[in-house]
Amino acid sequence: MDLLTLGGLIVAFSSVFLANWLGGGEMILLFNLPSAIIVIVGSLGAALAQSSVREALAALSVLKWALFPPRFDLDGARQTIVSLSHKSRRLSIIALENDINALRNDFATRALQMAIDGTEPDILADRLHDEAERIRARRSRCISFLEAIGGYAPTLGIMGSVLGLIQAMANLDSPEALGHGIAVAFVSTLYGQGFANLVVFPICTKLSRYADQELLNNQMFIDGIHGIAIGKHPQRLDLELGGYE
Repeated sequence: MDLLTLGGLIVAFSSVFLANWLGGGEMILLFNLPSAIIVIVGSLGAALAQSSVREALAALSVLKWALFPPRFDLDGARQTIVSLSHKSRRLSIIALENDINALRNDFATRALQMAIDGTEPDILADRLHDEAERIRARRSRCISFLEAIGGYAPTLGIMGSVLGLIQAMANLDSPEALGHGIAVAFVSTLYGQGFANLVVFPICTKLSRYADQELLNNQMFIDGIHGIAIGKHPQRLDLELGGYE
């Protein structure tokens, strides 16, 4: 679990509550269920309206990376590729058949299987590069869906505030109730800004970074397996893959 994500969210929200407390505000005013509903549920609904069910479900799959990030050990992968290259030169590329499952990476497994099956090296590289780009594009669409939620949240927060003000205006004959109603109304705006800028956008930035790492990891496997397929010397292959960091 990525405790830094949880820690960052705790620090961000704590700063809001601390600022409110130091300013003499009532903490209870910051808790408003209707405001949370219109901002969170409303933003999600607006994002769903512009997307497909498939994209929404895929976005949930990517969202879990925020707490359970994928691990891309580029150095370990490079050593594995170099080891396979040594074995391929010593025996043959067919001898790598038993090492496919040891890669523990679906993309690398497909790539090595294609090489073992005799796919022409240049065609192999082109197809795999296209696939890697398509995977990155799918990740981008998932992240865009989440960013759309953050984009709608501030607007929904303003709408919640307007609804709150409408309800507050109904108490013009009671100044005390009117003041309390106005204070609660603006909580929706706070929720909208906070949800977007303290939760959604920071998480989307982190997910985008993980997607870039995934693309880099896939590209290294492409270059490594292509090198094995053309019989490149293991030391030269190791040197070339050393640029992936």
